[in-house]
Amino acid sequence: MTEKELYDRTNARTLSGAYLLEGAEELTKQQAIDRVTALLDPGFIDLNLKRQKEPDVSAVLDAVHAVPVFDALCVTIFTDFDDAALYEGLETRKALDALFASSDAITLFVRRGSAKETDFIRLFREKGRVVSFEPFSEDRAREMCMRLCAKRGVRLDRPEAFQLVDMVGTDAYRLQNEISKLCDYVGSGGTVTRDVLKAVVTPSVEYEIFPMLNALLAGNKKTAMRMLTEAIHDGQENPLRVATFLEGRLKQMLIAKELLEEKRPRPEILKTLGVSPKAAEMTVKNAQKFPLDRLKAAVAAFACINADMKQGLMNESDALILAIYKSF
Repeated sequence: MTEKELYDRTNARTLSGAYLLEGAEELTKQQAIDRVTALLDPGFIDLNLKRQKEPDVSAVLDAVHAVPVFDALCVTIFTDFDDAALYEGLETRKALDALFASSDAITLFVRRGSAKETDFIRLFREKGRVVSFEPFSEDRAREMCMRLCAKRGVRLDRPEAFQLVDMVGTDAYRLQNEISKLCDYVGSGGTVTRDVLKAVVTPSVEYEIFPMLNALLAGNKKTAMRMLTEAIHDGQENPLRVATFLEGRLKQMLIAKELLEEKRPRPEILKTLGVSPKAAEMTVKNAQKFPLDRLKAAVAAFACINADMKQGLMNESDALILAIYKSF
């Protein structure tokens, strides 16, 4: 089931049964949950809405027997669940079949990130009940920014929308926060200019560090180290923040490399990375440049930075520089 199909059925008030919500885009996922809970009568919502973290098998069985109280629907939302534990035993599978068929209850199993293909997930997929909330494309992110500004009576032209997405990325939560700051700054009737973007927007670490990472990946270590030294010396960047970013990127490259060596389909690899399509493509491209053992060693080198600092073996800057020289 697509996002749109879920929204359409929710708006038509024809949604019922059990669904799995997954994907990296948390804002639109939460909006979907809010739309579902809005189906309930506010006067009796406490009687008909149940949220539960880390549900066990008995919680799923309880959901089977849930009935609306003074309303047409009841809603149960499960988060942070263990696929394997819930799948164990025929009892739970029968319970899921009952939840799928329910006409007066909605049960949402909500996961952060993308769901790996487990037996539990496969049951939902076979029923067409998996709804994926994928990272925004850059085009979709820009359109959202322009639309949100227009609602506030603020002008955001396309070139500035391009610049904003470049600076912040495509995460909808972050973009929404930055749009709110921009609109408050210029006020209704105002215009977001490049100078305003520079003054107000908090750039993502990717925006500030990507030039250095690109130089490292291109084998231009001298240029990268000069950029790093200047950024740290000027106070633009914190060494630990840079290290955390680089470690995250290397881990993604390692995941991509392992999936490539397993000869997984490219669409599956891109989805598993859980980032924007452009970033996922770049990660796969970069992963192909390095042997698997080298990526493993690089991830290990950056993982040691925190330990080295806590033990007083070296300061943040020295630990970061050493990890870079070991990795690139």
